[in-house]
Amino acid sequence: MVKPLILIIDDDQEYLELLSEALSDKFETNCVSNLADADALLLGSAKFDIALVDEHIGKDSGSDWISRNNERGDAVTSYMLYSGLATEEAILRGLECGADDFLAKPISILTLHSKLDKLIRYHDKINKFKTELTSKDRVINISMAQASKYGACMQLTTRLNYCMNIEQIRDEVFSFLYSMNLQSCLAFYPLNQKPTYYNAQKGVCSPVEISVIELLKIKPRLYRFGSRTVFNHPLVSILVLNLEDGSVDTDIFIDALASVIECVGARLEFITYNNSLSEVQQQIKQAVSRTKKMVEISKHHQQEVMNDIVQNIGLSFHVLDMDEEQETYLTDLVHNVLKKHTQDDINFLEVSQYLDQALAKIDELKILNENREKITQTIDDEDELF
Repeated sequence: MVKPLILIIDDDQEYLELLSEALSDKFETNCVSNLADADALLLGSAKFDIALVDEHIGKDSGSDWISRNNERGDAVTSYMLYSGLATEEAILRGLECGADDFLAKPISILTLHSKLDKLIRYHDKINKFKTELTSKDRVINISMAQASKYGACMQLTTRLNYCMNIEQIRDEVFSFLYSMNLQSCLAFYPLNQKPTYYNAQKGVCSPVEISVIELLKIKPRLYRFGSRTVFNHPLVSILVLNLEDGSVDTDIFIDALASVIECVGARLEFITYNNSLSEVQQQIKQAVSRTKKMVEISKHHQQEVMNDIVQNIGLSFHVLDMDEEQETYLTDLVHNVLKKHTQDDINFLEVSQYLDQALAKIDELKILNENREKITQTIDDEDELF
């Protein structure tokens, strides 16, 4: 077991020898008779557990020397001041200069041993406390790092909810990964469209990166190989290139990105559905518009036919030699046809009104979608991360 190292400073040589001999069984001692020699030792590589310092060293003050060395560094762990004057002023001076204990002359060897042992135990407790603080600080720092990364992840998921196309999703994800110092590639697999691939640093993926992503997209949601990790969703993959094993941050990133990939996939599903809905709306609008035109054309043709019938029958009254019964029959015939024509007009009008209402509803839905995108863009522009 290594003995604690003690520096003894006293201008009385016989006293130095006495103290050194009395402490040699439990301590390693180094004795000097003046403060200049003590300073020379401390300027070197020597480190002392305790400095046992006399208050009166020639014309110099031991308490002043202790005070100076406390300010200069940590060459000495603990100081004990002793003096032939055990006055209240001397004891207070020991406290003010930074000494950990005070001893009055003549020194009792038994008391000295007891006080030195207490100082050793005192600093053992301090070191233990510092170790605990360091450990707690590490836990706190890790927790704060986790909270920071999870917080950034939550902010990302919030911002993704305002993305309306793949490019916006790409930019938000790359911004998040860049802030985490992660090198990454991103692949999208939209329904009924060709896949797209992006590299956060280079913009586009190299052929080998595309091949790796294609190879790994059939793997589970989380798949690790070396320092690389892929996170998969049926519609998107995130390939992280620098997640090293054995790092606390790695576990945090894995947890965070496992949530991010689900959020990105869900947003892409929504965008796909929204785009499909817009296409269906446009198709319905076109169908309704064509139907309305066909109704108008049909109505126009029907009116022309009716006009021809009425005109031709009316003219026949002047050239045909008909009796009253025949004229009545033809008049009733024209009347019934015109009556039916009037009902058809009513039906055509009702159909036209329904078509107009359908077109109006489609236009309203389109306006609502456009307004939502404008609101989303405004929120996205004003949203700042603190």
